[in-house]
Amino acid sequence: MKHLIASEFERLWRMRMIKILLLLLIGISFFSAHFLTWFDLGLYTADSETPLNAVNFPWFLLREVSFFVTLVIMPLFCVIVLNAPIKAKTYNLVLYRPFHRLEFLLSKWGTLLLIAVFITAFIWLIGVVLGFFFYQVPDYVTFYGDLTRYSVLNGYIYSAKLYFLFWAVMVAGIAIASVMSILAPNPIIAYFLLMIAYVVPIYFSNELSFFLMPTQSIFISLSESNMPLLYMVLPLIALLGGGISSLLWVRQDFK
Repeated sequence: MKHLIASEFERLWRMRMIKILLLLLIGISFFSAHFLTWFDLGLYTADSETPLNAVNFPWFLLREVSFFVTLVIMPLFCVIVLNAPIKAKTYNLVLYRPFHRLEFLLSKWGTLLLIAVFITAFIWLIGVVLGFFFYQVPDYVTFYGDLTRYSVLNGYIYSAKLYFLFWAVMVAGIAIASVMSILAPNPIIAYFLLMIAYVVPIYFSNELSFFLMPTQSIFISLSESNMPLLYMVLPLIALLGGGISSLLWVRQDFK
């Protein structure tokens, strides 16, 4: 498995599109950080804002970048990793190797999960470093929907929860992308099917908008005292998407 994941990363690194996506991620992250300093305010939602400081700066940097990550960066990574090799018929010879067919899918999931970890950690690191560069460490922090004054340590714990849930949103997106990529006849259709899958749930409930507005949904979920819907839906999507794509993959004709 480790060798399959390493091989997948080597294949990706040779692709110009991957390097372009990484450069876009870096550029948009730094531009968004600079943009935040123009107003010195962070928006939880359209109706709620707070002054920026060194502790909460990573929260709002993620808010600015998250839309681009969930709708462009990760979907394209998923389509490139999952759909393109299938439709290019590159598995004709690969599947003759001494690996179980499902191991190839698991290696692709492992690759995408590691990419999601890298993206999450990169944005967090940029947010922390530039937060200290642009702002002072506050005496206390407040959270969305809660005016209680919390310690700086609690602020960093809040950051960990925020970024972990954002990573969980990407994991759910990978699960859906797996299904769409196996079913779609080409990468372009796979991408548009994935976008449709992100948009359609909004017509049933605004609480299902976490793919389009991930950080806003997470801010709201973290402020709720009861079990948020987000905590139940994300694992369900990951399990169902993973199960369905596994069945499709095993039955896929790669010839």
